[in-house]
Amino acid sequence: TDAPASISVITQEDLAKKIGKSRTFFIFDEESDTFKILAYFTLAIQVLRLPKKLLSGRKIKDLDGFGSKINGELISEFPVILIGQFSKNDSFSKEISGEEIMQYCFATILEGQLKLGGRIVMLECKNVPYLLEFYKKFGFYVIDKDYKDNELLQLVRIFNEEEIK
Repeated sequence: TDAPASISVITQEDLAKKIGKSRTFFIFDEESDTFKILAYFTLAIQVLRLPKKLLSGRKIKDLDGFGSKINGELISEFPVILIGQFSKNDSFSKEISGEEIMQYCFATILEGQLKLGGRIVMLECKNVPYLLEFYKKFGFYVIDKDYKDNELLQLVRIFNEEEIK
């Protein structure tokens, strides 16, 4: 049965967009006769919270880009751009590489960065060697902290000044 006109169905993704939590970007083949979504990635603004006991002044300054303290207190929270999803469409997996998807993702991040600022990109992934190697190729590194069993690892990458001009 059809829902009455006064009732609308809102998906979780619609809700996330309405409250501004994230945006999903689709990569599709513009030259194909048929509409094919090759891959997608989701970006969101997030706060990276790190235990103060794991932070040195130098590490904080590297993350913050300016200083290690605000009002005499060590900084332990950093604004980041979160890559929340990053995937190929299995039906067309040979038509695009992970490297190409990351290039689209970084281009989108840098476009937003020009307007909003920010320099840290974060993602979370399972502790799987081929995934870690893939992300390390793009300058990501695992945040050094105590992880629980099966907890996703947090990886960050800091854009340098030359990249964000």
